[in-house]
Amino acid sequence: MVAKHKRYPRIAQMRGWQGEVQVRVTIDGNSGRLIAAVVQQGSGFEALDREAVEMVQRAAPFPVPPDLRRPELSVLLPVVFRLEAR
Repeated sequence: MVAKHKRYPRIAQMRGWQGEVQVRVTIDGNSGRLIAAVVQQGSGFEALDREAVEMVQRAAPFPVPPDLRRPELSVLLPVVFRLEAR
Protein backbone atom coordinates (compact mmCIF):
# COMPACT_ATOMS: atom_id res chain seq x y z
CA MET A 1 0.00 0.00 0.00
CA VAL A 2 2.77 2.45 0.90
CA ALA A 3 5.19 1.18 -1.75
CA LYS A 4 2.96 2.26 -4.63
CA HIS A 5 3.69 5.86 -3.59
CA LYS A 6 7.49 5.45 -3.91
CA ARG A 7 9.30 7.57 -6.48
CA TYR A 8 12.98 7.16 -7.19
CA PRO A 9 14.55 10.65 -7.01
CA ARG A 10 15.94 11.65 -10.38
CA ILE A 11 19.25 12.87 -8.94
CA ALA A 12 19.68 9.49 -7.24
CA GLN A 13 18.98 7.65 -10.49
CA MET A 14 21.44 9.80 -12.43
CA ARG A 15 24.19 9.31 -9.84
CA GLY A 16 23.51 5.63 -9.21
CA TRP A 17 22.58 6.10 -5.55
CA GLN A 18 21.03 3.10 -3.86
CA GLY A 19 20.29 2.23 -0.27
CA GLU A 20 17.81 1.38 2.45
CA VAL A 21 16.05 3.86 4.71
CA GLN A 22 14.42 2.83 7.99
CA VAL A 23 11.44 5.11 8.65
CA ARG A 24 9.66 5.16 12.02
CA VAL A 25 5.97 5.62 11.17
CA THR A 26 3.48 6.57 13.88
CA ILE A 27 -0.23 6.59 13.15
CA ASP A 28 -3.30 7.45 15.19
CA GLY A 29 -4.87 4.17 16.29
CA ASN A 30 -8.39 5.57 16.10
CA SER A 31 -8.34 7.39 12.76
CA GLY A 32 -5.37 6.09 10.75
CA ARG A 33 -4.02 9.66 10.53
CA LEU A 34 -0.25 9.98 10.15
CA ILE A 35 1.25 11.43 13.31
CA ALA A 36 4.93 11.21 12.34
CA ALA A 37 7.32 9.77 9.78
CA VAL A 38 10.95 10.07 10.87
CA VAL A 39 14.15 8.61 9.45
CA GLN A 40 15.43 6.16 12.06
CA GLN A 41 18.40 5.03 9.96
CA GLY A 42 19.39 6.83 6.80
CA SER A 43 20.69 5.50 3.52
CA GLY A 44 23.62 7.88 3.38
CA PHE A 45 21.87 9.92 0.69
CA GLU A 46 19.64 12.84 1.71
CA ALA A 47 17.54 12.56 -1.46
CA LEU A 48 16.64 8.92 -0.71
CA ASP A 49 15.96 9.63 2.96
CA ARG A 50 13.70 12.56 2.10
CA GLU A 51 11.81 10.53 -0.52
CA ALA A 52 11.17 7.71 1.97
CA VAL A 53 9.47 10.15 4.36
CA GLU A 54 7.54 11.85 1.55
CA MET A 55 6.37 8.43 0.30
CA VAL A 56 4.81 7.71 3.70
CA GLN A 57 3.19 11.16 3.73
CA ARG A 58 1.66 10.58 0.28
CA ALA A 59 0.24 7.22 1.41
CA ALA A 60 -1.57 8.72 4.42
CA PRO A 61 -4.16 8.39 5.83
CA PHE A 62 -3.90 4.68 6.60
CA PRO A 63 -6.61 2.14 7.35
CA VAL A 64 -7.57 2.09 11.01
CA PRO A 65 -5.86 -0.87 12.70
CA PRO A 66 -8.48 -3.38 13.87
CA ASP A 67 -9.06 -3.55 17.63
CA LEU A 68 -5.80 -1.78 18.47
CA ARG A 69 -6.88 -0.57 21.93
CA ARG A 70 -4.17 2.06 22.13
CA PRO A 71 -4.01 5.62 20.89
CA GLU A 72 -0.98 5.20 18.59
CA LEU A 73 0.75 2.55 16.52
CA SER A 74 4.43 2.88 15.68
CA VAL A 75 6.23 0.66 13.18
CA LEU A 76 9.65 0.62 11.57
CA LEU A 77 9.26 0.62 7.80
CA PRO A 78 12.20 -0.40 5.60
CA VAL A 79 12.27 1.45 2.26
CA VAL A 80 14.69 -0.01 -0.27
CA PHE A 81 15.94 1.94 -3.27
CA ARG A 82 17.61 -0.28 -5.88
CA LEU A 83 18.35 0.54 -9.49
CA GLU A 84 17.54 -2.15 -12.00
CA ALA A 85 20.32 -3.38 -14.28
CA ARG A 86 19.73 -2.58 -17.92
